[in-house]
Amino acid sequence: MRIAPLLICAGAALSMTAAYAASSYDGNGQVPQQFVLSGKAADRLHDHISINADTAERLSKACEAIARRNNSQVVVIVLDPQGLVVHEHRMDGEGWIQVKATEQKALTALRTRASSHALTNRNVQDPFTNQNMSGYGLTTQEGGLPIIVNGQVIGAIGVGGIPPNERNASYGEEMCARDALEQVIGPQPPLLPDLTAQRAPAGGGGRAGRGVQNQ
Repeated sequence: MRIAPLLICAGAALSMTAAYAASSYDGNGQVPQQFVLSGKAADRLHDHISINADTAERLSKACEAIARRNNSQVVVIVLDPQGLVVHEHRMDGEGWIQVKATEQKALTALRTRASSHALTNRNVQDPFTNQNMSGYGLTTQEGGLPIIVNGQVIGAIGVGGIPPNERNASYGEEMCARDALEQVIGPQPPLLPDLTAQRAPAGGGGRAGRGVQNQ
């Protein structure tokens, strides 16, 4: 007569596994504990939805590994929902400008709850966007993405520092952030279309241009 309890346990384990596997932009806001603060740390801050240090570091390492495979280097910054730095890493050769630009990308994604690329595209259509957003401390450079798990924002990631001549159709700052999120968190929505590349004249550099000079 132990079959029922065993089935219940198996069902619970299956549901937990499914929850982890389905982690994405869609969901009911119930975030698996593996991604956020928990235990005494969460109790001390009264915060049970912020990305934890382990997940932030895994995202950084995943993006760094992608950069190394492309003989490149990056800056990666992960913020919590309050805009505080959880993890920041710069590979050799990256300087102050690259770090500050990357911080802005992450903060832009966090404040707008959207890819910073949305403002990149908006700047193509309205050149005053860059000036207007700078007044809020935001940027029109792509490379920042919100970190959303099961419909809940738990932080944001910014990636910068990739020289224009090292970017291509499958490797760039926003793509590095997206690919790291997919490796560590789960499925992510498609990236926004690149209006800058679409409007670039023939032979004008394509994706690498990105409209505003990325850092």
